[in-house]
Amino acid sequence: MTILGTNYLRIQNFIWRNSMRIPVCLVTIMLVLLSYSIIFAAPILQVKNQNYDFGEVFQGEKVPHTFEFVNEGDETLHIDRVRSSCGCTAVLVSEKTIQPGGKGELKANFDSTRFRGAVSKTIYIYSNDPVNPTMQLHVRGKVLEVVAVQPAQINFGTVPAKRPVKSTVVLRNQGEKPLTLGKAKSTAAELTVKMSETSFDQGDEVTLELQLIPKPGQGRFSGYVLVPVDGVPKNELRIPVYATITN
Repeated sequence: MTILGTNYLRIQNFIWRNSMRIPVCLVTIMLVLLSYSIIFAAPILQVKNQNYDFGEVFQGEKVPHTFEFVNEGDETLHIDRVRSSCGCTAVLVSEKTIQPGGKGELKANFDSTRFRGAVSKTIYIYSNDPVNPTMQLHVRGKVLEVVAVQPAQINFGTVPAKRPVKSTVVLRNQGEKPLTLGKAKSTAAELTVKMSETSFDQGDEVTLELQLIPKPGQGRFSGYVLVPVDGVPKNELRIPVYATITN
């Protein structure tokens, strides 16, 4: 029997023993209130802080965080399951059964490899809390690219066949250490690329010179410029290149 149930019986016995000295209406009100407290006894999931802002991290870093929670209700809290809004955030709960007043932890680990710029991920906790059966937690922040690519892609637009077109891409080292670049190459023979430097310090820039000589009858060109770089996701930069070819 719960503490609340034991107290209910004690108060009920007190009322019956003193029923001659307590007005009937007051006895009725006390019993009704106690009955409601028993009926509505429930677990309450309370998270210390539902929002976590990790600030800024470089692309590829993992961001761990622990959310602390407590059962502030007067019944046992059962956590059915937890999930995140994408596979990039792993979640693990320490306890799935929390007694009244008990505490637990939810460990989250966000992988920034596939992201850049502002990100926001949601974690869902499903429990038997009748007021809030689906608790939402949020992980937010900004993912910085180790190497900024400007522009991020090249679209030559409409280009006559066999007529060379050129463009420039600038790579900037935004990381915290010098970087070494491998040999730049393209995925198509008609697209060539030249690189100004093979290494650059923090804050330095490297220029890529692209040239496309479209083939007749090609219609639509689509390819990539690939630049091997240590310290970035998959150790390679991929720059999309597009064009529409006319005869």
